[in-house]
Parts: sequence; C-alpha cells; structure tokens
Amino acid sequence: MSTQVNDLFSITLFDVKKVQYYSRIMFDISHSYLTVSYIKKGEVITTDDGKEYVAKTGDVMINRPNTPFNVISQEEGIHYLLSLKLHVREGVDFLQAFPLDKVIKVRDTALYEKKFDELQDLWAQKEADHYSVQSAFLALFLLHEIIESSKIGEKRKSRETFEITRFNYALHYIEKGLERNITREELAEIYHMNPIYFSRAFKQVYDLTPMQMLQKMRLIKAKRMLENPENTIELISQQCGFYDASHFNRIFQKSFGMSPSNFRKSIKSTKSGIVPTWSEDKL
Repeated sequence: MSTQVNDLFSITLFDVKKVQYYSRIMFDISHSYLTVSYIKKGEVITTDDGKEYVAKTGDVMINRPNTPFNVISQEEGIHYLLSLKLHVREGVDFLQAFPLDKVIKVRDTALYEKKFDELQDLWAQKEADHYSVQSAFLALFLLHEIIESSKIGEKRKSRETFEITRFNYALHYIEKGLERNITREELAEIYHMNPIYFSRAFKQVYDLTPMQMLQKMRLIKAKRMLENPENTIELISQQCGFYDASHFNRIFQKSFGMSPSNFRKSIKSTKSGIVPTWSEDKL
C-alpha cells in the first residue's frame, strides 16, 4: 500500500535562538514571517486581534506573519524562538490553511526541547552536510508537535547558549525605579554609551525612546493600581513617578482620553457587565 502526499510545501528558516531576559516589554511587534515562541521559563501576557492571552512555562505563543502583537512579562524568563515562513498548497500560508490558537500547551515539553536543541545545534553549523534538509525536517517536527498538542488542548543539554536582549537590563532598571526621576543619561551610563547614541539605538529596538518607554511603563503601572480602590490618585502619582496628581491626571487624560477617576469608574462598570470604554492600544 502506498500513500501520496498532495499538499506540497515550502519552508524558509530565518532564525533559531534562545532568549533570556529579566523582564520583557514590547509593543506593536510585527514580522513578515511566522514566529513560534516556546516558554521554557516565565509567564507572558500577549495579544492577538485585540484579545489578551496568558502564556506560561511549557506553552508556545504563535505570532502570525504581518500581525502586530504585544508581549509583557514582569518576571525573568527564557524563550526558545523559531522564525520561519511555511507555505502549503502552492503558496498558501500555513496558518491560513491550518489555523492554530494563539497559545498552545506543549504535550511533551522534554521532547520539544530536545528537538529544538538539535535544530539550534544544526543552525549553528550551516556548512554541515544535508544542513538545509535536516533543518527543515526538525522545524516541521516541532510544528507537528504543536499541532498534535493543540488537539489535546493542552534532554535539555548541560551546556546552552542564550541571547540576552540588548537593552533588557535597561527595561528592568526602569521597571524597578518608576517612582524615581530616571534620566536618559542615567540609563546610557549603564551601557557606557553616549546618551544620544543610546537613545537612538534603544529606539531602533523598541520603536520608543527611553523616556517614552519610561512614561509608557508608568502608565501601565498606574492603570493596574487604579484597579484597587484603596489606592488614592495622590499615592498612584507618587509611586508611578509623576510630579503630582495634577501632572498624572493630565498625562493619563492625554493618553487614554479620560481621567484616572473616570477610568476607575469604567472598571466598576465592567464588573457590572458593561463594556469598558478604554483600550490598552491607546498607550
């Protein structure tokens, strides 16, 4: 008995790497290729089509091509990243033909990590015989595991190398000192860089200047603190690094189109079953 596979496919690998970070905050990230992010360690809040998902250790996040997404993690983490283009049926994007959930729990994490290790080792020695074919097979194996895991619903090597995001420590530094008057010069000194060059390089990575990122992180923290009615506006403005309550009100109103007090009311309305009027996308 023979079986013919009619669904022809083409696969292109762009990157295979491991990323370690202290905390991770990225907004409106978009790639022309499919990104599969396996979470070895940590917990991440991510978005897709305006919906928010939580991905934990042992999950994979599927980031579709040309679709902006956010990633927010307030704790240390390790991700295994696989970036590729995969087309089936004469040019149809893989995810169009076989839609997958945004977050999927891997059924056999030890096997997934083992095969990823093999792929990363192969990726590091591109001159090896049969490199391209073996790489494609391993990448397809990982995708197969993800597909099989999605149906359910739900040996690392002793020596591993990780890529640490260039300015990740700066984000960690900002997050731990939001109440202080952190300056661009202070952040640049961490990397022994000229402040102007540091700001330019930082923006290339996050599409925000260091000071814009600082304000964005302050507003994120402020919104979370507003959910607790025991936190006064004065306390929030102080702990989030705004000059005073008036300054906090002005920045919040400009960013979200409503005052902190009205935002707090919208949270109460939401708990009563009314759809809120604010959106994280306005940050």
